[in-house]
Amino acid sequence: MSGYVQLFTGVTIISVLFMVVSMILITDNRTVGRRIRSLFLACLCSVALIAIADWFNIVFGQGQASLRLFHAVSMAVTFALAPVFPVIIAHTLFPQTGIKSIVVLLALHAILEFVTIFGGYVFFIDASNAYHRGHAYMAYIVVYSVSAIYLAYQSIQAGRTYQSASQLSICAILCFLAAGVGIQLVDTTVRTTWPTVGMTLFLYFQFYSEMILRTDALTHLLNRHSYDEFLARPKLPCTVVLIDVDNFKHVNDTYGHAFGDVCLETLARLIRRAFGSAGLCFRTGGDEFTVMVTRRKADIASYAQKLESLVTEAQHDEPRLPTVSVGTAQAESASSLPSAIVSADQAMYDAKRAAKQSRAAKIERL
Repeated sequence: MSGYVQLFTGVTIISVLFMVVSMILITDNRTVGRRIRSLFLACLCSVALIAIADWFNIVFGQGQASLRLFHAVSMAVTFALAPVFPVIIAHTLFPQTGIKSIVVLLALHAILEFVTIFGGYVFFIDASNAYHRGHAYMAYIVVYSVSAIYLAYQSIQAGRTYQSASQLSICAILCFLAAGVGIQLVDTTVRTTWPTVGMTLFLYFQFYSEMILRTDALTHLLNRHSYDEFLARPKLPCTVVLIDVDNFKHVNDTYGHAFGDVCLETLARLIRRAFGSAGLCFRTGGDEFTVMVTRRKADIASYAQKLESLVTEAQHDEPRLPTVSVGTAQAESASSLPSAIVSADQAMYDAKRAAKQSRAAKIERL
């Protein structure tokens, strides 16, 4: 056995073992839903089988003309599936519209790869069962690049949607994937693609799991745990904005908790639209929200007014949607942050009391 084959065998064994361990860890994870876990398990299992097939072709296939068809079919499957995994992960974790064109592209590419078995377009296997790139190999590069760009775009968008501070983590994972695939593109004897894809799948699962841990399941705002993390390591100076839903108990008692959840989802979305560009939005209690505005020289009054306008506009479609009360306070340092939260809380209750008095006065005039 040559030194190259020994090295490749060792790398394949370690890679497959890593994927097996990853599958065990994913199975034991209860943070992520079963559907997502099943997807990652299926992808990792597929990648492990492809890596084993790749190893088999290298170790036993060279010079074996009888294995030529198996080699060609396994290569066609490999080339067809390589750009599929990034798209599956991107769309499953971060569903978006507009995927049909990419699916069509992947389908056409898969057809090309299987036609290549007989026509030798993207690759061909010679009489001695050796692999060579075909004249249409660039088509594979283009399709894979499109799928990688789609994954990168969806990941960045998801980071913004979930208010993830881990944009650097996303870039690092994508750079790792690009490096692993790129090395084999430059030198086909260095088989780094599938070990890299397997590791990338697990890294993405870890990234998604961390996002879920930081996010409120109902509203998709940052949760109380994330809020406590911010208080422990605040970005200062900041403006504390406390938001409380008015008469929320009455909404639940009158229309039911299911409708109350719809109201919370709607209001959370409006809070993100009003304040999301200026800071971090948290759900800190049942019907309580907090925004930490970290943008310097932010016009807090305009953001609050925008929220009020958005709520009023939403009430045209759903008159039962409750209003909100807002209180703000400035924190210049870590020592002043607790007192700023207390001040914002008092200002929020003052606003709530003033709104009740205003409504009562209107009723009396009627």
